[in-house]
Amino acid sequence: MYLIEIDRITKERGTFALGPLDLKLARGEILGIMGPNGAGKTTLLRLLWGFLRPDGGSISVLGLTPHLDQIRMRRRAGFVGDSTRFYEWMSADQYLAFVAGFYPTFDRQRAQALLDRLDLKGRDRIGKLSKGGRVKLALIAALAHVPQLLILDEPTSGLDPLVRAELLNILKEMSDSGVGVVLSSHVSGDLDRIADSILMLDHGKPIEYAAARTLCGKYNSTHLEDVFLNAIERVSASRTAHRA
Repeated sequence: MYLIEIDRITKERGTFALGPLDLKLARGEILGIMGPNGAGKTTLLRLLWGFLRPDGGSISVLGLTPHLDQIRMRRRAGFVGDSTRFYEWMSADQYLAFVAGFYPTFDRQRAQALLDRLDLKGRDRIGKLSKGGRVKLALIAALAHVPQLLILDEPTSGLDPLVRAELLNILKEMSDSGVGVVLSSHVSGDLDRIADSILMLDHGKPIEYAAARTLCGKYNSTHLEDVFLNAIERVSASRTAHRA
C-alpha cells in the first residue's frame, strides 16, 4: 500500500487553481516539491494534511481521507508548516510535553536526543528563540512521535548550513527506516542530496513528476535547479507558441 495516493485532485482558491494532479508516495520515499512562489506547493501540502478538502478527485493518506480522518491520520504523521504557532511563554521542554499529550507514541527520549542533536536547550523560552530555533522545535515535535509519514513545508528555512545538513541527515535516516517524506524547498541543493522523486509545479500545474535521477537524465543535468529552470523555460515557450 502506498502512503499517499492522489488521483486527479483539483483545488481552487480565489483565482488560483491547483491540478488536476496525480501522485503516489511509497514507504521510505522522499518526494521533493519544487515551484516558484504561488505555484501551489503549500496548497498541496495543506490538502495532504487535511487543512483543505479537494474540489475534485480523490486523496488517500495512510489509507485515510485527510479532511475526514484528521485525528487518526495525524497520530501517524508529522507536519511542519511554513508558520508554526507556539505559546511564547513555554520552554521547549514544556512545549514538547504539551505536544506529547496528543500522541500515544510520543517518545520523550527521542525528543531529548533530537534536542541535543539540533543544539536546542529544553529550558530555552520559545519567546526568545530565533526563527531557526522555532523551526528546530517544530521539527522535533513532528519527529518525536515516530511518524510513518512526514509532510514538511520549507523545513530548512532559517537554519544555518550545519544545522540544515544535520536535519537532512535525520530525514534520510528516517526514510531508510521506512518513513515517507514530502517536503517543499526553495533550496534545491537540499533536494539534490536526499530526494528520490520530484514534483515540479508552475501556476498550479504539474510540469514534471518523476524520479530525480530520471529528470536529471532527461535534462542532461546533475542539479535539480537546472532541471527546474529548463522545465519552466520549456513550458513558457510552449505557452507562448500556443497563444500565437
